[in-house]
Amino acid sequence: MRSEALIMDNKIDFSRLKQEVDLVEYASSVGYEVDKKKSTRTSLVMSKELDDKIVISRPSDVWVYFSVYDDNDNGTVIDFVKNRSDKSLFEIGKELEKWLGKPSSFQKRNKSFLKRKSHEPGRIQRLFNYCYPLLSHPYLKKRRINAIYLQSARFRGRVFRDQFGNIIFPHMKKGKVCGLELVDEHTHLFVRGSEKTLWRSNRFLDDDTVMIAETPIDALSYQILHPTINTAFYIATCGGFSPKQAQIIQRLVTELDWIKKVILIVDNDEGGDRIADKLEKIISDTPFNGSIERHSPHKRGSDWNDVLTQFGI
Repeated sequence: MRSEALIMDNKIDFSRLKQEVDLVEYASSVGYEVDKKKSTRTSLVMSKELDDKIVISRPSDVWVYFSVYDDNDNGTVIDFVKNRSDKSLFEIGKELEKWLGKPSSFQKRNKSFLKRKSHEPGRIQRLFNYCYPLLSHPYLKKRRINAIYLQSARFRGRVFRDQFGNIIFPHMKKGKVCGLELVDEHTHLFVRGSEKTLWRSNRFLDDDTVMIAETPIDALSYQILHPTINTAFYIATCGGFSPKQAQIIQRLVTELDWIKKVILIVDNDEGGDRIADKLEKIISDTPFNGSIERHSPHKRGSDWNDVLTQFGI
């Protein structure tokens, strides 16, 4: 009650703090660093050594974040401070008031970091109408993924090219394209208006296994490295693992009652460890009674495309 009274007496405007305190700048001040490789035009990834990794965006007028490692750690800049200190709400308000009016050096350096608009299914469908199935691509060749694999029965019609030559991995919802993940050597982002679900390979009647990868390129790489696998289809989470994706995977393993095995082909690193733990938990919380296994590269810090490009076939 005392804190609430102090807040009212001092007239701390929390709505203003949520909008005007640059969460990127504040996180940077407490030791978080931008991961340029993982960040996109609308979502910024920041890490604090090996302790934490967060994703920051600004979907409206308010800066928001979520932790990649803790599903309960998310919200506004106020939640960010609350979850990392023992400060009272009043103390958090007074701390953040110091940041009001400070110019954002991040925004000056990164003018393309824009507010994320809501999902625009019509726009995504119109853009997808100009895409066509990918037959080959210089970047994928560099990653040792050649035309023969892109045109295989498992992956045919699941990897596209847009009118500018970018690789497109489509995400689907209720049989329609709802999101476009754009990838090339220097870019990795979701096209504005996308709804992120899962990328999926083709599925066949005799499939009894689902492989869960972090990226479509890792899924392709794994199949190339294990050519005798022919009764498994692939899905990829494509970056940070969201609660929505968790629900999709739970429905998938529950409704496809012919699945006997789930194999987690995640990276051999901290992120892969945490994604594997989350996936095992959410699948264990369903009626699924098949086996759940993890198969990661032997070398710490590697993903399956690293294995393919380093050792190949």
